[in-house]
Amino acid sequence: MGNLPRHPVSTHRSIHSSRPSRGRKLGALLGAALLLCGLPMARAGTDVSKTITETAVEPSGPFQQGGHEFDLSASFLHSPIFVSKNSPTFNYARQDLSFGWMLSSPGAPGFFRGNWEVLLNVFGSEVTKGAGNFLAGGRLLCRYNFVQPDSRWVPFIQIGAGGLGDDVYRDRTQRLVGSGFEFTLVGNIGLRYFITPHCAIFGMADFEHISNANTASRNRGVNAGGGSLGIATFF
Repeated sequence: MGNLPRHPVSTHRSIHSSRPSRGRKLGALLGAALLLCGLPMARAGTDVSKTITETAVEPSGPFQQGGHEFDLSASFLHSPIFVSKNSPTFNYARQDLSFGWMLSSPGAPGFFRGNWEVLLNVFGSEVTKGAGNFLAGGRLLCRYNFVQPDSRWVPFIQIGAGGLGDDVYRDRTQRLVGSGFEFTLVGNIGLRYFITPHCAIFGMADFEHISNANTASRNRGVNAGGGSLGIATFF
């Protein structure tokens, strides 16, 4: 028999030398979170096509005491959110990672049926308008989830406090941030939508206060408001 013709294999690859855009970075983060969402189902051998059509939140579901949650989110915040002719504009884009523990299980029926959750949060922010370049740190968050039986929609509220490091203070022409270490207080109202029993997308309205409690000579502080979009997986 004669030799079969061999098909040439193209070895050409396109090479992108430009830096990844912020959108690509966010896309990579959300892609990683989607993979995490699939892990609990894969370990249990669940039929994904069947799971998506089933009720997302069961009475014995992800909000039971002892359960865990992992969140990835991206935010944009603008300050000042209150009218102030003496405060310059200071805007920043923030990325958050949070790991949560369910402290209780949903209780009595009614609108306020839900459970308590505590989360450890780490974040990094890029200043998009104003002095400096970055803010980065961690927080402890306390969250209350409003959980109704057989509902894919789960609202929540949370507050938290922590600390951050920054390079904003190096610009001595501004008086918002006066120290390389600042305290941060946050308050959020959010809403999840479960796309599977183990995975949800969510949005939040954000408020953040940043100041150094007068431990430095400059301490006008930052009061910022904005919004977040993210994805969560439960296990």
